[in-house]
Amino acid sequence: VPSVQDIQDETLALFGKQPCLWQAKAAQAFLQGNDIICIAGTSMGKRLTFWMPLLFCLKAIQIIITPLNQLGKQQVEGLESMGLQAITINTDTAKEKIYEV
Repeated sequence: VPSVQDIQDETLALFGKQPCLWQAKAAQAFLQGNDIICIAGTSMGKRLTFWMPLLFCLKAIQIIITPLNQLGKQQVEGLESMGLQAITINTDTAKEKIYEV
């Protein structure tokens, strides 16, 4: 499991953002196999916290539940802009083909 400093360094290098200590610790806890519940206010950096473990688990599948379709769309756009594959599933996109591996 990478150190908090390694997580911060890799995040800065690949995403161009310096994560806060709480963000890096949450990512580290996830990478240690712990379940994570992240509660933070609007614009406090939850998205980066979700994304950081993907830097160290390139074949991982991550599921993020959002209350609004637009938030899911924004997640996908952000990840794809950084070269990571992502999809959003909602009532408009939940077709049989999307579940094929």
